[in-house]
Amino acid sequence: MNIKVVLEYDGRGFAGWQQQARGRTVEAELKRALRELTGKDHVVYAAGRTDAGAHAEGQVVNFQLHGRIAPDRLAAALNARLPDDVSALRAEAVPDAFHARYSARWRRYRYRYLDRPGRPALDRGRCWHLAGGPLDVKAMASAAEGLVGEHDWTSFCSASEPAGQRVREMRSAKVRRRGEFVELELVAEGFLRGLARSIAGALAEVGRGRKPVRWVADVLKARDRRMAPKTAPAGGLTLMEVIY
Repeated sequence: MNIKVVLEYDGRGFAGWQQQARGRTVEAELKRALRELTGKDHVVYAAGRTDAGAHAEGQVVNFQLHGRIAPDRLAAALNARLPDDVSALRAEAVPDAFHARYSARWRRYRYRYLDRPGRPALDRGRCWHLAGGPLDVKAMASAAEGLVGEHDWTSFCSASEPAGQRVREMRSAKVRRRGEFVELELVAEGFLRGLARSIAGALAEVGRGRKPVRWVADVLKARDRRMAPKTAPAGGLTLMEVIY
């Protein structure tokens, strides 16, 4: 039976989503919980591989469930075995053709900046604290508009991404203030490694008055990673939703 599970997790204690030889990962914790529940190993597919320190409110995974537990009981059963910083929000049986990654149409990420003088206590590890004065949200929003559309993202993605596979469509890119926070929301068909955090870093340069609005579009057109600014910290990034 093909099962879809929506996960929420606090990325501060993880070396990312993907299981690896060293470091605690979300994938490894989920597989361990499934093994404890069913006595069998499972292959798990995720909609996106979040970075070390990045969070999720709507990560989607799927796997072929080995065992007789009913789908409507699975989320609770997993939560009894998962650590406190990972939660299965819901689980359901889906058609065999469903794949968390390849069936996805869009992914929505949020990046949060905090531009007040005082450092965060309650939101530490969940935002990027920029204490140099209020960000120019209007300028950041104008710069973000130039990212919408289908582009080659070489300037903003990791050099490890294959050179011929760096074109993706950005459906929307918005910046707005919500209380003390400034939020960047990106919706795209797929996110290359480092893309969201690189964009967040570039827009911070505009918001701090260090670069003009047009600079972000110029960096994008250059297709040259050397032109991009420092990548924003992972703690401000959250995978909010996967749209099918």
